[in-house]
Amino acid sequence: MISPETIAEMAELFDRFINALDPNSAEVRKAEEVFNAKASVLHGAHAADVQFRVFYYELLSQCRKYLAKNQ
Repeated sequence: MISPETIAEMAELFDRFINALDPNSAEVRKAEEVFNAKASVLHGAHAADVQFRVFYYELLSQCRKYLAKNQ
């Protein structure tokens, strides 16, 4: 299980690139790159027996839920 603190951190990164006004900016690309790298690490640590794509989409869902409740 991924901690609420980690979901909050991932949601912040997700928000930076998914809601960016300029999706081509270096900051946005970096946020997406960091998000994807951390998602890969989380997958290996918490759900290695699950396909990455399934884990990734669940992580995106958790980030969206977090943002909906906290923005």
